[in-house]
Amino acid sequence: MVKCPYCGYEGSFKELRAPWKFKFYTVRRFECPKCHNPFQYYEGRTKNKERVEFTIRMKRT
Repeated sequence: MVKCPYCGYEGSFKELRAPWKFKFYTVRRFECPKCHNPFQYYEGRTKNKERVEFTIRMKRT
């Protein structure tokens, strides 16, 4: 489940752009409806089929 790295909100997020691939990750850019901060959500599987997911905060533009 995706969680906002700023305020901890869990739920549905506004998608700011279409998903794209980065190495073995699928990257999505979201905006939190509660605090309105943007962040990127990375999810994928390693060569050993282990699930990996994390978020990265982004600067406001």
